[in-house]
Amino acid sequence: MEILDYEDSLESYLGELSGKKITIVSAFASGTEPLIDQLIENDNQLDILVGSINSLTSPDFIEHCLNEANPALALSVDFRYQASVNWKLYLVEPDVVILGSANLTQVGVSLVRDTCTLITDATLYDAYLARVQALKSTDGVLVCNHSQAFEDALDSYRQSHRRMQAGLARTAEYLDSEGWLGDDTNQSIPLFIWYSDHSQQSEDEARNHLKSSSDGVAWDDVREFFTYECAEGALPYEEGDVVLTARCNGSHIGFYTFDRILYRDGTYYIYAYRKKRYTQPFKLEGDKELLKEAIPAWYEDGRTEINRADILRVIR
Repeated sequence: MEILDYEDSLESYLGELSGKKITIVSAFASGTEPLIDQLIENDNQLDILVGSINSLTSPDFIEHCLNEANPALALSVDFRYQASVNWKLYLVEPDVVILGSANLTQVGVSLVRDTCTLITDATLYDAYLARVQALKSTDGVLVCNHSQAFEDALDSYRQSHRRMQAGLARTAEYLDSEGWLGDDTNQSIPLFIWYSDHSQQSEDEARNHLKSSSDGVAWDDVREFFTYECAEGALPYEEGDVVLTARCNGSHIGFYTFDRILYRDGTYYIYAYRKKRYTQPFKLEGDKELLKEAIPAWYEDGRTEINRADILRVIR
């Protein structure tokens, strides 16, 4: 028996494997796409099952595995949400069983705050492998492929995941981006990048629309407003979302709450109200200059959210 820890991490252990069949069951997965690619490059066969508790498995992770289209990788997703699997299990053929608290996430496999025990026992390995096979045949557990059933389940899951992440952005606050990254339940933040300042006509229209909405909110109570042109129902934001906003040149970076959203004649009018205190997923003070460099490219790509990988690339 061996204890894995931060200095001898699960990520390091797995990364050294080659020519093995590796079975992984994790309550959720995110940010470990590079590890998956490395394991495949090392001639390993991967059989992975991830859960959907609290919609924490990243759709990016699922889509990465779906698009990998590699016979060395098989992924199943337990779409039973709160009833889905909560295991953290790693099996390495022929006899290695790794148990602990580490999910298949960037933070989890680093063991910076988790622990795992490695047990060499062929009987235990076979017993767990049989349990995994039984779990994969459970109703609600679907093989990751391009079938209509899986695509429909994934579309529904994306919406649930987005709502969960938006909820976390509204309620969880960290001292800085490093703190935000240290909690792997945080996976994405809504992003709104605008092109130019509003004209007087646009401001007058926004004021009149708010006045006619009978919300009882005076124009003086509006901290900022934004406009977004698209078909009704296609807006990638919802009322109450905390959104990282910026001008396309990387200026005017800040977090705003989209308190009120009105649709008029092909344009969404988005209002952020004045408050004594604004929720921020993390303080931007030390990251604005770094974000400024990334924002023009995000604007060109039409991005409406940023994820952990985006923030990691910017701040490190």
